[in-house]
Amino acid sequence: MNESAAGNSAGPAAGAVAGGPVQGADADGGGRPSRRQRGLPGGRVVTVGTLVVVTAAGVEAIVRDRIGVWAGGTLIAASVVAALVTRAGDRSLPAMMPPLAFLAAALVAGQLLVTDGSEPWWARQGAMLVEVLGRNALFVVVATVVAVLIALVRHLADPPVRG
Repeated sequence: MNESAAGNSAGPAAGAVAGGPVQGADADGGGRPSRRQRGLPGGRVVTVGTLVVVTAAGVEAIVRDRIGVWAGGTLIAASVVAALVTRAGDRSLPAMMPPLAFLAAALVAGQLLVTDGSEPWWARQGAMLVEVLGRNALFVVVATVVAVLIALVRHLADPPVRG
């Protein structure tokens, strides 16, 4: 049995992938991403976290006719996960996510809470935003503080990158 039939061949395609340097590899050429590139890109983490919070708020608005504990708990959990999995160069982004994610949740899922009334559209929207954001401000503050603390601890725990 020849090598290519056994699957042990390092043909041209395999050689190009296996033999070439990894972009951003360590100085020792080990092929691992550098410390600053380990983890997920901050923009993607924040986008997914925001979508998760908006979805939780929408489900809560449908099931409970309010936005509160489910969306707030999801916001805190998403903030913790985002702060833990974001790569070093993007650590400030998860700290900005909680207020923006909850505002997006209030604007999108809050539409399910707005009822028709005699007031103008903008007045109903404003009242809904004030009520949802005011009632859930503690969740937003806790999620932001937790994300900042995790980012700070991760920053202090990482030795400086030299090179």
